[in-house]
Amino acid sequence: MKNLLLAAAVVFYAGYASPVIAQKAETPKFISNTEGIKEYSLSNGMKVLLIPDASQSNAVINIVYNVGSKNEGYGEKGMAHLLEHMLFKSTKKLGDIKKMLSDKGGNANGTTWYDRTNYYEVFPSNEENLKWFLAMEADRMVNATILQTDLDKEFSVVRNEFEIGENNPGSVLQERIVSSAYLWHNYGNSTIGSKEDIERVKAPTLRKFYEKYYQPDNATLIVAGKFDEKKTLDYISEYFSTIPKPSRVIDPDYTLEPAQDGERFVELKRSGDSKVIGALYHTAPYADKDYAALDALAEILTADPSGYLYKAMIDSHKAAAVYAYQPLVRDASYMYFGLEVPADKDVKATENEFRAELDKVATIKYTQQDVDRAKAKILKQLENIKNNTIGFAINLTEIIGAGNYKLGFLYRDTVEKLTLADVQRVAEKYFRTNNRTIGVFIPAKDEVRVKNVEYSNEQIASLTKDYKGKALEKEAAPFEASIKNLKANLTEGKLSNGMKYGVIKKEIKGGKVLGSFRFPVSNAKDLSAKSDIGSLMAQVLKTGTKSHTKEQIQDMLDQWKSNVNFGYGGQTFFVNFSTYKESLPKVMDLIKEILTESTFPEAELAKTINEYNTYLESSLNDPQSIAFSEIERITENYPKESIYYTPSTKEQIESYKKVKREQLVDFYNKILGSNNGVGTIVGDVDTKAASTLLEGTFAKWNSKSKYEYIKPELFATKKQDKEYLTPDKENGAAVGKISFSMDRKSPDYPALVIANEMLGSGGFLTARIPTRLREKEGISYGAGSFVNVPIDNNVASWSWYAFFNPTKKDAVNKALKEEVNKAVKDGFTEEEFKSNLTSWLNSRKTGLGNDNTLMGLVNSQLQYGQSLDEYDALEAKVSALKVSQVNDVLRKYISEDKLTSVFAGDFNKK
Repeated sequence: MKNLLLAAAVVFYAGYASPVIAQKAETPKFISNTEGIKEYSLSNGMKVLLIPDASQSNAVINIVYNVGSKNEGYGEKGMAHLLEHMLFKSTKKLGDIKKMLSDKGGNANGTTWYDRTNYYEVFPSNEENLKWFLAMEADRMVNATILQTDLDKEFSVVRNEFEIGENNPGSVLQERIVSSAYLWHNYGNSTIGSKEDIERVKAPTLRKFYEKYYQPDNATLIVAGKFDEKKTLDYISEYFSTIPKPSRVIDPDYTLEPAQDGERFVELKRSGDSKVIGALYHTAPYADKDYAALDALAEILTADPSGYLYKAMIDSHKAAAVYAYQPLVRDASYMYFGLEVPADKDVKATENEFRAELDKVATIKYTQQDVDRAKAKILKQLENIKNNTIGFAINLTEIIGAGNYKLGFLYRDTVEKLTLADVQRVAEKYFRTNNRTIGVFIPAKDEVRVKNVEYSNEQIASLTKDYKGKALEKEAAPFEASIKNLKANLTEGKLSNGMKYGVIKKEIKGGKVLGSFRFPVSNAKDLSAKSDIGSLMAQVLKTGTKSHTKEQIQDMLDQWKSNVNFGYGGQTFFVNFSTYKESLPKVMDLIKEILTESTFPEAELAKTINEYNTYLESSLNDPQSIAFSEIERITENYPKESIYYTPSTKEQIESYKKVKREQLVDFYNKILGSNNGVGTIVGDVDTKAASTLLEGTFAKWNSKSKYEYIKPELFATKKQDKEYLTPDKENGAAVGKISFSMDRKSPDYPALVIANEMLGSGGFLTARIPTRLREKEGISYGAGSFVNVPIDNNVASWSWYAFFNPTKKDAVNKALKEEVNKAVKDGFTEEEFKSNLTSWLNSRKTGLGNDNTLMGLVNSQLQYGQSLDEYDALEAKVSALKVSQVNDVLRKYISEDKLTSVFAGDFNKK
C-alpha cells in the first residue's frame, strides 16, 4: 500500500505547536558522535539520535519504545502489539491519526517484538513534513485516545493477522518450540499474542499499559536522511522537551530463564502440506561477545554451499532447505534451526538424521577458512545496512531494544576480531543435547548445564559509555529527487553489439554501486514450453563455472561485499548487482565469466528442483497461493507451451521434475544474449570506465536465437465467483480481476491511475475498499486494489484482493461489490480527488528517492523509448484532470458485470 498526502490536513496542523502540557522547552544536550550517529538527550529522559545523509532525498523518523511482548503480564498476551495498532487511530489533539498519516504520504508503519515497539515514517525531505511528523509523534506519545469503540473494530483485524500466521506450519511449529524452550521468560510468548487475550482485553487495561511505557524516559527518537540539523533540534525541543518526565519508575526485568535440564520435544499435528523440523538452543544476549561468535557459527553450519549442515542434509537430498537465525534481543537469546523436508521423505527418519548431525556440531574441528568466510558474509551485510541510511535508522530499532544503539558497533568490532577459538568455544558451550528443544525427554546424570547470561543496565552502560567507534566516513553528496536532476546526471550509450546502457552519476553512501540489466530474448517458437527451463537455468547459473566452484564464487562476492543475482521470466533474462566502487571491475569480470562459462552441475540442479518443489508442496493448500494462481488460470486461456501460461501448483511440481541438465545447457547456449538488452548503473563511477567495463562484459555475448517480441492476448473477463476449499486453514483469501484494452499512451490512463488510488490502492488503508473492509467493519487484515497497464502492449487489468476469516467470506464479497458499485454509480467527490492527488504526487516523490526506481525509469527509456519526461508528464496530466473525467473513465472500465473473483479458504467453518 502506498501512503498519501491530504493538503487540508497540513493546513489543519500547521499552527499546532505544543502537543502536550506546556512547560519550559530545552535544547537537546549533545552527548557524542559515534560513526556519524549524533546522540543527544533531554532532561525528561528521552534519547535522540540524528543520522544526517545529504545524498538522500528522503528522511525517516523512527521512535522506539522499550516495551514489547516481554513486558506483558497475565491475561495481556498480545497487548503490546494490539496497542501498536491502536496508536494509528486517534489522539486528543489531532483526531484521526491514520487518515492524517495516509494524507501525508511516504511510508509509515509500526512494528512490535519482544523488547520494543517502534513507529516510523519515510517521507520526502522538507521542513513542513519534518515538523509535522515530529509534532505528530510527540502528540501520540501521550495523547492517544484508545477508545473502546476503536478497539472493538481493531481486535478483529489483529485476530485476522493472527489467523494468517496460523496458516503457516513452519511458523506455528517455531512458536510451539520457542514456547516449550522457555518455561518462565516471556520470550516464550508469541508477540502476536493469544487470540483469547486479544479478544477480551478492554480499553482501560490497554490504557494503563500505554501510560506506563509510552513516555519520553522510555523512548529513543531517531531522525535520519536529509534534514536541517539545527531546525530538527529546535522542533525536538519544541515538541518533545515540553513533555514532563513521569513520576512512575519502570523497574528492571529480573526474570532469568533457568538452565534447561534435558532435551525437550514438540510434535505438532494439523492441516498442511509441508514437512518441517525445527531445533532450538538457548544462547546469549546481544550484548555478550558470544552472540557474534554464534552468528558466525550459524553461517558456518548452514551457508549454501559450504555449510556443514547444508552439505549433510541438502547435498545428500535428505532435505530441501536448512536455515538458522538468532533473534537480536536484550536478554538471553536462542538459535533456531529450520529444516524443510520434501513430501517423499520420511519426516521421522529425517528428524533422527538431523538430530545426529546437530550432535556433531560441538565436536567438529572448524577451520580458519570457515571463520574467514562467515566473517566476510556478516561484515558485508553490516556494511550494506550501514550504507542505506533510511534502512539503517529503522534497523537500529532492534539494537536499541537490546539495550543501546552502540551495541551494534561493538557487535561489528567483535565479528572483526573473531577467532577460530571463539567459534570452537561457543560450539562446545551451547550445542549440548540438554540445551536443545526438538525431541523427547532423555534422563541423564552429571549434566553440565548452560546457564543464561544476564546483563544489567549498568553493565551495558559501562560497555558503551566510552565507546567512540571508527573514524567518520566521507558524506555522500546531495542528489535531488527529480527527473530534471536525473537527466542532468545520466549518460546513455550503446555497445558494439547494439545493447543500450545508461550510467547515473550519483554518490551513494560508502561508495556503493548498483546495476540492473534486462535482456529480452528469443521468440515464440524457440521458447515454446521452456518457461520452467529458463527459470531453473537462472537459479543454477552461478553454482559453478569452468574456473570457479559455487563455493569460490560465493566467497569472492562476500570478500568484495557484493551481490549478483540472475532471474528469468516471460521473455526476459535479468541480471542485478550491488557492489562498491573499488570492486566494480572484479564483479563485472565475474558476471562475464558466469554468463559465458557456467557448467550447471547436475547435483545443483537436483537441489534446486528439490527446493522449488518442497516450497510448492507447502502451498498446495494455501489460500493465498491458490487465489492468486487460479485467478490467472480462470481469466486467461493460453496454451500450455506459451510463456504466458499459468500452471497449477501440481502441474508446476511435475514440470520441474522433468527438467534435465542438458535442457538448461541448451537454453544457456542458444537463447541467452545481450544484443537486444538494456542496463543501467548508478553510483559515483567514471562514465568512460563504466562504458569500457560494459563493452568487455556484454558486447560479445550474443543470442543465437532471433528476438521477436511475443505479444500477450486479451481475454475478456465475465461476472463469475469461484470457490476453492482449503480445509482447516484459519485464514481465507480472495482476488478479483477485470481485463480490458489499454496501454500507457491511452488518454484514459491518467484518470484510471487516480481512480484506482481512490478505490483501493492509495492511502494508509484509507482508500474506499480497505476503509470499508478493515476500518469500518474489521473483517479483513489486508484489502485493496491495483492496476496493471503495460508500456509495450494493450493487455491491461484491474484487480482487488482481501485476506479474511473464512466465516466472513460473504461479508467481504458483499462489501467489495457494494463499494465498487457505489463508486461507479455515484462517482468520487471533488474532495476525494484533491486529497488523493496530493498524496499520490508525494508518493511518487518518495519513489524518486529510491535508486532502484531511478534504474527502472532509465531502463524503460532504453528498452521502450519511453522518455523520462513521461514521469512528470503523467503527473501533469493527472493534475489537470477534473473529477468528472475520472468518474467517466472508472465507469468505462470497471463494472461488476466484468468482474471475475476467486475465493479460497475453509468455508465450511462455522
